[in-house]
Amino acid sequence: MPDVPDVPDAPVVPRTSRGERTRTRLRDAARQVFAERGYAAARVEDVVAVAGVSHGTFYTYFTNKAGALDALIDETARDLQAVVEEPWDGPDAAQAIAAVIERFVGVFAEHADVMSTWLEASAHEPHFRQRLREVRGGYIARVAEQLDPALAGTGHDPSVAAAALVAMVEGYATQGLRADDDADRASRTRTLAALWFGGLLGLTQPSST
Repeated sequence: MPDVPDVPDAPVVPRTSRGERTRTRLRDAARQVFAERGYAAARVEDVVAVAGVSHGTFYTYFTNKAGALDALIDETARDLQAVVEEPWDGPDAAQAIAAVIERFVGVFAEHADVMSTWLEASAHEPHFRQRLREVRGGYIARVAEQLDPALAGTGHDPSVAAAALVAMVEGYATQGLRADDDADRASRTRTLAALWFGGLLGLTQPSST
């Protein structure tokens, strides 16, 4: 069966614990292969070799490699959505911003390899580009919602500011930040929070022109 880029079918839901373990093994193998070879170069035969299963077993759970990536994206999207749905307020604005960034960076660090694969795939396949637009749009809208009161009357668009701030965190977190780099990540999160807070303060100042 050819491994062609396509919109994945609905995922197969395993009916047994053994089936769930097999699907998880395939998903983890796909994650490894995508990280090592890149999405474009990855092949189903590479995934099944790492997973130690047959081609037929792979196609029991996924239509093609796009389906395997979709399964990985589902998990990443759920974790990002959890950050979006958490409370973002607090008595200290700077601390609240730092807490939000810390949660985002934590998700991005944990899923950095998936995010990199997703970004690569989205450059070539409309399905993944649309998924990225939808997920990214959700957390940009949430940031914009928080910025709206502070930017009211300044002439600055909260959505534009939110997109820029999110891009800074997302871009940094997907460029080699590791999930196990906790101490360094805490320091870098403080720097990102300071940049966010400083940028927001700048936007709220009266224009000199």
